Amino acid sequence: MAFINHVGKHNGTSTRLSVVFLRLPDEPENALVVFSDSLPDKYHDDFMSAVESQEGQKSAQLYEVLTRKLFWHGSTMLDTLHKEGLLVKMPTSSITMTPNGQTQIALDDLIEQMGDLEMGNVTEDVSQVDPGTRISDNVDATLGEDNKMIAQNLLQQAILLEEEAVKKRAEAVKFDPSLLEKASKPAKKGRGRPAGTTAEAMAARSAEANADV
Repeated sequence: MAFINHVGKHNGTSTRLSVVFLRLPDEPENALVVFSDSLPDKYHDDFMSAVESQEGQKSAQLYEVLTRKLFWHGSTMLDTLHKEGLLVKMPTSSITMTPNGQTQIALDDLIEQMGDLEMGNVTEDVSQVDPGTRISDNVDATLGEDNKMIAQNLLQQAILLEEEAVKKRAEAVKFDPSLLEKASKPAKKGRGRPAGTTAEAMAARSAEANADV
């Protein structure tokens, strides 16, 4: 039977959950979890794929992976879950980890077994380093990579919008030729402005459209 890290249940209700932070930096008696079965459909499958991914299963703490994985809208999973109130604070004593159908272990026992030095793949003396600082450092280290992916998605969207704008201008002139001059004046000319937005090109497109009527 498959062994899946980070998954468990609430002791009182048996509701399934995924543990994002084993311990909160300022409240070590509390963990931060996501009730995976209650996630909106638009997030559920992507979230579970991140949990069950090779990267997710190798990570000692799930938040490390969620700071790098993106949802469909281009935002990181951890940031989205936080902003939409889907991260829930819960006492570690109320959580039992269930890596498979036959294995159960209290989260407190798991944390004790892992030991402070093993949490989050930390190798330095935790008595000298603030846990919150380690989390911030991890997020900062991956921010550059996430920004590049987001930028690429935004650029692609911008290109598609520019192409659509050209088509809409031509249609507007087709229905009202008096708009030719206004429609031929796009926003400030920049590098890569789509060809065919000059007055001559707009007039030609309008003539072609009228000829087809």
